[in-house]
Amino acid sequence: MSRYTIEIAGIEYSVEILEDTGSEARVVVNDRELRVSITAEAGPMAAQAPLPAPSPPPQPAIRPPVAPGGASGELRAPIPARVTDVLVSTGDRVEAGQLLLKIEAMKMENQVLSPIAGTVEKVCVANGQEVAQDELLVKVDPS
Repeated sequence: MSRYTIEIAGIEYSVEILEDTGSEARVVVNDRELRVSITAEAGPMAAQAPLPAPSPPPQPAIRPPVAPGGASGELRAPIPARVTDVLVSTGDRVEAGQLLLKIEAMKMENQVLSPIAGTVEKVCVANGQEVAQDELLVKVDPS
């Protein structure tokens, strides 16, 4: 077993050779095990093509809070979802950008924010309710 630090296009990789049969090798590149083919080239200084750069680990998706409805004060479901937490009631005074409720879609929680300051005129959903895309969730009156 041999360990190396190599640089490809300005990025450093930690490489460990686990097994080398001469025509194939098992290597670990940045904690990812790969099987690579080895082809000898003629000449005393046979150069091998560099290993392909491993893809970076997947990053979790970060979804911004949603404020569907714009300046109208009508907040609608951007996609089919399940309401997980209603935080306001009819008659509540809210500020622009205030968290009104949370919905879950595709195993991700989304925050629904008020697009305007005003008074909650109508709450059309309850905790645990399934909603369709474009279904009215909350209406905020700007007065």
